[in-house]
Amino acid sequence: MKNSSDISTRTWVVFALMCLIGLGIIGRIAFIQTFESAKWTEVGENYTQQVRSIAPSRGQIYSEGGHLLATSVPSYNIYWDSQSEGINQDSLTKYIPLLSALFAATFRDKTTEEYKRTLLEAQRKKSRYQLIQKNVDFLTRKELLATDFIKLGSNKSGFILERKDIRKKPFGKLAGRTIGKDRDGSRVGLELAYNEELAGIEGKQLQQRLAGNVWKPLSNDYIVEPREGLDLITTIDVHLQDVASHALEKQLKQHQATWGTVILMEVSTGYIKAISNLIRDNESGEYYETHNKAIAATVEPGSTFKLASILAGLDDGMFSLEDSIETGNGLAYFHDRSMKDSNYKADGSGGHGKITMEEVFEQSSNIGTALAIKEAYGMNPQAFLDKLNGMGIGQKLGIRIPGEGEPKIYKKVKEGNWSGLSLTQMAIGYEVQQTPLQTLAFYNAIANGGTMLRPQFVKEIQSKGKVIQTNEPIVLKERICKESTLAMARKMMEGVCEEGGTADYVFKSCKFKCAGKTGTAKISNAGGYYDNRYRASFAGYFPADNPKYSCIVLVNDTKTGVYYGSSIAAPVFRALADKIYATRYEMHEDNQPEIDLALAKLPTSMDGCWEELNTVYSTLNIPTEGSVETDWASISTGQDKIKLGERAQKQGLVPNVKGMGLQDALYLLENAGLKVSVQGTGMVKTQSILPGSRIPSNKHITISLS
Repeated sequence: MKNSSDISTRTWVVFALMCLIGLGIIGRIAFIQTFESAKWTEVGENYTQQVRSIAPSRGQIYSEGGHLLATSVPSYNIYWDSQSEGINQDSLTKYIPLLSALFAATFRDKTTEEYKRTLLEAQRKKSRYQLIQKNVDFLTRKELLATDFIKLGSNKSGFILERKDIRKKPFGKLAGRTIGKDRDGSRVGLELAYNEELAGIEGKQLQQRLAGNVWKPLSNDYIVEPREGLDLITTIDVHLQDVASHALEKQLKQHQATWGTVILMEVSTGYIKAISNLIRDNESGEYYETHNKAIAATVEPGSTFKLASILAGLDDGMFSLEDSIETGNGLAYFHDRSMKDSNYKADGSGGHGKITMEEVFEQSSNIGTALAIKEAYGMNPQAFLDKLNGMGIGQKLGIRIPGEGEPKIYKKVKEGNWSGLSLTQMAIGYEVQQTPLQTLAFYNAIANGGTMLRPQFVKEIQSKGKVIQTNEPIVLKERICKESTLAMARKMMEGVCEEGGTADYVFKSCKFKCAGKTGTAKISNAGGYYDNRYRASFAGYFPADNPKYSCIVLVNDTKTGVYYGSSIAAPVFRALADKIYATRYEMHEDNQPEIDLALAKLPTSMDGCWEELNTVYSTLNIPTEGSVETDWASISTGQDKIKLGERAQKQGLVPNVKGMGLQDALYLLENAGLKVSVQGTGMVKTQSILPGSRIPSNKHITISLS
């Protein structure tokens, strides 16, 4: 019984203690609510309110001519906080029907009644983050903010317009991989290389946390204003980029190649004016910019490397252009491995026979190049390696865009996979690897008087139109060879494009001289090479007598049986060179008297917008005859004045765009609701639907330019 009494006593003691603790808690709660309410309310508000980072607008990327290559387009999601502290409930009751009608008319995805039910249901459920609409554009947002109730601000209306920026490329895949993409964790190209400049500086804003860990600005003001990113002015010329991309794509499609690249560089600056990387999608057969092969792909260059090999021997005085070498019937053996020239025939009737070193290069003789280098450096191959690396072709270019491939050129004899064949294989562009851009940089040095420059893709960095930084040319190597050697190299390269050279038929009838080298290389496989799979290339510069631009074209793995550099790559080079020559008067030195005479006369003009034409004529003090009362004018250039005429455009009828430039023609036709296909370049010569006809139901028209 004694034990039972002890247990009963302890139980009552525990019960009493629990009661005291409970009373203490209740008392503390009452004390907090009565005397410390303000203090803990402030603590709670601090917990649900925070200063949060606000992402700034990302900088724009422009071409050298001011065309937008990449821009951030603002898009907005609209939410409604039905419990926002500043909402006047009486006003809300009046405005819900008006807001419902506004949303129905603006977005056209729901009826007025459906929007009304959404708003009333959000109010009933006391929703603090009711989605109204996603992906609203900037102009629609601006219109909404100007309407009654919403213009009161997020606190008094409850409407939250949450911004997100979408990165757009107005020119699509043109230079797409070089411009890059802006996605968190996977940026590439210029978007990655200049991310710090483009990103801007984050702002700070006081926001309140709502249910679901959603944050709402307490006002439209910022504690720290976000500072938008800087703009990049690239070196890209969109017109040349367009020509380069289309010429390359045409060749790739015609020969069903796996991929190809073309790069155009300004000789004196190293600025990249055009760069295209097109890779075939095996399912669709179309070509897209998915990898920057120009920068990242290290491949065996093949015959374009012969320039470096022969240049080394010439500069070391091992041979001259006049020295002869016996190439036989186009078949030779080095350590029991055969080497053939492109004109080898099994019956023994092929080959170049005995030719000079200049002809070895111009006719791209593998045997002639290999024999010359073996004779010159066979006893001391290290001297050949030292010469090549001394010319700067064994090092990376150090461009700012990440991902540049590492060139592979032996530094020491017997390192790596060096063998008795290595010297002669290197001579013709095997057992070495370079990216297309690295090869071009070397060729550009020949055009640039022997000075090797770093390729650059950005000319300026600007802030709201003000230049912050200018990228001047960067010299990588002041001189790659002697002046006398340089002259011989240029002579050889010009010979390739003249009669007797491997690319003579491509440049026949060309109005200006070109210089370059064709290349054809087998595609390597593990431990060997594929049968009948090749990589075609052409590298060079133009005009040859006063180089302005250098260019390389590389086409990988054609499927039509045509694979020589002269047949596949050189035509793309020629197309790009022709376009530049046609639009760059400074290259027309031989025609300078005719140009001066033409410039002394009144300038001709296409028909077009009268307001713009009138501005030009007034600024240049060019006399005109006649008057124009319409928006569009026809132009006839006389000896001493411009004759004007009207071009009336009637609504609902097909506009007359003959004689206009492409920009004006597209403006008129597209505003008339027509879908336009364009053929050629220049001035509109014909249109598939007669002017003045009624607009057809399919609304498709083709215009031909010439």
